Formats: sequence, structure tokens, C-alpha cells
Amino acid sequence: MIEGPVSHIRDGDTIEVAGTPIRFGSLDCAERGTPSGQVATERLRELIAGQSLTCALNGRTSYDRSIGRCTLPDGRDLAAQMIREGVCGRYW
Repeated sequence: MIEGPVSHIRDGDTIEVAGTPIRFGSLDCAERGTPSGQVATERLRELIAGQSLTCALNGRTSYDRSIGRCTLPDGRDLAAQMIREGVCGRYW
């Protein structure tokens, strides 16, 4: 488990918390350099603004990123919220 504010947003499905890059395991967003990717990155930025997250890592990695699930203080799962809003899709 990692808790804390987001120190960096790479794109719609990858953030850094406490210096640890985290890729949301169940989320697939368009790449940042695309129009849809920009929308996803901006929406994620809005959702986490000024909030501290709780992230559960599953022990797997992808490139330099730990794979995990992050929730907002109100308990909402960030990946599920992005999917619910239609900003990104589910990664299988």
C-alpha cells in the first residue's frame, strides 16, 4: 500500500505517488499525445486535484511502473470512475 498526494501525472492511466510510478491495472486510456489522451489526462488531473490517494499494488510491474489500484478519500476507485465517465476503457 502507498498513500499520499500524486506527485506526477504521466497520462490517463499512470501516476506517481510518493515517487512510485503506478499504472492502473484495469484501465486503458489513449496515449497522452492524442486528443483523447489529453482529455483522459486532464480528467484524471481534475479528479485527484488536492487529494491524497490510497494505492494497493499487486506486485506486478510494467516497464518502470508498479501495477495497482488507487482510490480517492471518498472510496471511489479512480480507474472505475474514468471508465464510468467514458473517458477510458477497461483493460483486460
